[in-house]
Amino acid sequence: MTVGNTLTKPLTIDEFEELDLPEDREWELHHGELVGVTFPDLIHRRLQQRIVEILQSLFPDAEVLMEFPFQIKERLELRSADVGVAGPGRVPSAAETRLTGAPDFVVEALSPSNSLPKLKQYRRLCFESGTSVFWMVDPDDNTVDVYLKDQKLHRVWECGEEIPVALFGRQVGVRVDEIFRGITLPH
Repeated sequence: MTVGNTLTKPLTIDEFEELDLPEDREWELHHGELVGVTFPDLIHRRLQQRIVEILQSLFPDAEVLMEFPFQIKERLELRSADVGVAGPGRVPSAAETRLTGAPDFVVEALSPSNSLPKLKQYRRLCFESGTSVFWMVDPDDNTVDVYLKDQKLHRVWECGEEIPVALFGRQVGVRVDEIFRGITLPH
């Protein structure tokens, strides 16, 4: 199937996988709708890489990936988390191409293509599909909004503070400065 055809009904994941899509962008499936995702800029990629490094050191038995692919078949969703962490019991086998359900821990870096309403909807989808911890990292003001599935309120963490993270039976801390140092903050 080529993209030139007009899509009049939601795509299934199987139909999505059959598409011959242009390679000028990444593609996702949002509620059965084909969505082209722009390539991130350098700051966005550096933040993703830094967060992967930090979380890999804190959760060595988990799968920590940049652009972590996941699917929610019943919702017709194929997505990639900017950074995702899946616990040891959820790591996909070598034969699987993506995680079933959202990662346990999702991190999204704010960017011009990530509007707050879209991120709110995305966070809700993640919480309904397996996520316990959701971060929104803002490179403009060097803050991290932390949302926990079981709590109504969220908290914004700033430079000079350490974010507590309880996941996979571990209690760890992440210094906000360490996320941004050398990227949007001086060394």
